Amino acid sequence: MAQLTRLLRELVELTGEEAGPVPMLELQFGDILTRTTVQASDGNYLVITAMLPQCGEEGYVAQASEVGSTLAAQGMEYLWHADEGRHIGVRRVPLTELTDERGVMDAILTTSDQAAAWFSTRCGGKPPA
Repeated sequence: MAQLTRLLRELVELTGEEAGPVPMLELQFGDILTRTTVQASDGNYLVITAMLPQCGEEGYVAQASEVGSTLAAQGMEYLWHADEGRHIGVRRVPLTELTDERGVMDAILTTSDQAAAWFSTRCGGKPPA
């Protein structure tokens, strides 16, 4: 865990931001903003949050069970952020699955891709930019 925290701290500093006691790496992929950190409560997971674009009035409608069950198997949970009028996707990746720096970056990219696919299905096939 210390090695991953150190890696996140270095990556945050490369972006020009200041890394706090628990570093959070923010990366933008098109319209999706990802935030990555080590889960503070137990330190055994990398937590990646994908902030999805706003989806208009249909955003609050309950997700289709077929879409939800398919993507739940991919390890993503989608929540409604009422204050911002958007969904967020949350993925917890066990640290044991992350063998190196490339694995961390791949996990972040995979999360962004999965969130983009969910958003596209959810909002009528309109992929985020």
